[in-house]
Amino acid sequence: MKFIDLFAGLGGFHLALSRLGHECVFASEIKPKLQKLYKINFPNVPIHGDITKIRVEDIPAHDILCGGFPCQPFSFSGKKQGFEDELGRGNLFDEICRVLKYHHPKYIFLENVSALPGHDGGRTWTVIQQKLDALGYDFDGRVFSPHEFGIPQHRPRFYIVGILRSDENPHPLRRFHFPQPDEKLVSDVRTIVDPTDNDGLQPVRRGLHPVFDAWQEFVYNVTKRDGYMPSHCIFTMEFGADYEFEDTPPAFQPIERLRGRRGAYGKVLEGDTMEELIADLPFYMQKTKYEDTYPEFKKVLIRQNRDMYQRHKEWIDPWLKKILPYPRTQRMLEWSTNQDWDFRHHVIQLRPSGIRIRSMNYVPTITLCTTATPILPWVPFPPDGAVDKKGRPYKPEDFRWGRYISHNEAARIQSMQELSYQGLSRVQKFKALGNAVNVDVVEMIAQRLIK
Repeated sequence: MKFIDLFAGLGGFHLALSRLGHECVFASEIKPKLQKLYKINFPNVPIHGDITKIRVEDIPAHDILCGGFPCQPFSFSGKKQGFEDELGRGNLFDEICRVLKYHHPKYIFLENVSALPGHDGGRTWTVIQQKLDALGYDFDGRVFSPHEFGIPQHRPRFYIVGILRSDENPHPLRRFHFPQPDEKLVSDVRTIVDPTDNDGLQPVRRGLHPVFDAWQEFVYNVTKRDGYMPSHCIFTMEFGADYEFEDTPPAFQPIERLRGRRGAYGKVLEGDTMEELIADLPFYMQKTKYEDTYPEFKKVLIRQNRDMYQRHKEWIDPWLKKILPYPRTQRMLEWSTNQDWDFRHHVIQLRPSGIRIRSMNYVPTITLCTTATPILPWVPFPPDGAVDKKGRPYKPEDFRWGRYISHNEAARIQSMQELSYQGLSRVQKFKALGNAVNVDVVEMIAQRLIK
């Protein structure tokens, strides 16, 4: 069958449907560099730019419409403005509808972020359903993550499939069933890692080494005494703090109630104005969003961290001197694995919410933010002769804490290893892969949908 690839990106839909023997007759991608790359990877397919500027009658007839329409308006990491997105990206779903209304392809296959069904209290998904129904489609949607099928990446996405209704078959999708995740399948990041990979090698920068050293010491000390590592986020700002928070947020308390209390890292709150007093509170307590009371989950986190501090105060106080010089995001830790306590046996990710530790079966989402690229601290040294960007040989100490996942490995996670990435920088490669669909997951769904 013939298909079109809208909001094509790297061409994930193209790869998946081509594997099943279908032919791409048209593609649209607004970013010039990705357009150019699409031509390299799929030289026989016409690739066009902004879909809003393409006449619908100039799009060839097709049996399948595919599209991973822009996700930022609905994403947890974006502003979640939906159809009201200030850049107009939410309205690009209407471009899909414009093509469907003119060409009436038999199948539709769309992809977006997992947050879409619940966006705006479910109203966004309701609008999409109403539009697809009015265009004559029987449809369904489901959230899947690649790890559910043994692919080592936790990346939940919302997949929408549909078949055009007819008088003879008013419910054509009733015989379709999404693939069922296999709980017995265990994903393992080591299956996609190439220890000989030296293409765009990115060691963990030296400045992070003492940060990881300090946190490794913290984990060893906690587990030696408690026998386990708590799963709650470690907020070091609460170590030594005793400001009151249970009934009224500090920013709304009388000055007399705050003065003399201890704020972040036990610093005594001093000053004659509320601004002076609040300045020494943990950053998340300086905000005035919650006037009446803080959410219970935030209160629980504060209690848990203060309790931890009291249990370990004698060694935490001197330990804090090691971590305090570093940025705020590196002074928080989330231990998200119940395996052994050695950092080097896990996957590390630097996030705005802190340092996150994951087990080997968990590769975090390849995000648009390359600073959050997963770190593999256990990967052995690179091949002999490896050099940095300036042509200088690497030293063993450069790899004491491993390296970031390579773009080749990220491509394997997305099942896009056969593509060329010619002309893209390392940052651009990760951004493109962060926006891409997982080819293997798309292929599994398409194999069941398209008959």
